[in-house]
Amino acid sequence: MAETYSGTHGHFYDQNGNELTEAIEFELTEEFEKAQSKRMGKLRRSNRVTASDVTMSVTFERTANVQALIRYLAENPEKKVNFMGRMDDPVAGKYGVAVTGFSPDSLTLAKWAHGEIDEDTPLEGTVDDYEFV
Repeated sequence: MAETYSGTHGHFYDQNGNELTEAIEFELTEEFEKAQSKRMGKLRRSNRVTASDVTMSVTFERTANVQALIRYLAENPEKKVNFMGRMDDPVAGKYGVAVTGFSPDSLTLAKWAHGEIDEDTPLEGTVDDYEFV
């Protein structure tokens, strides 16, 4: 019987191979655009994938490392960066995905509240490509 992956065993790395242990949640999603065509003699239309968009979302605890990454992205808005997400579950197994050409949609440049830890710093944007590793 296959075991379910536990996010506790997930890892997230920057483009220099440094692990960002502040990562709480990582998601990479591909959404497909389809075109429909009508077929003679058929009631149902045919669907064909014509394009796709890949988006990435990571949630961090804000630390000096994360703030440095956000500052780098803010100072270089046209420069794309790469990341690596890796699952290393001792029971369910391993898999990883290399993300290339990440470009943020928005950046939370500063945020704090008295008596609270900033545990929900988002990093969301589009990705040029990915590869399972």
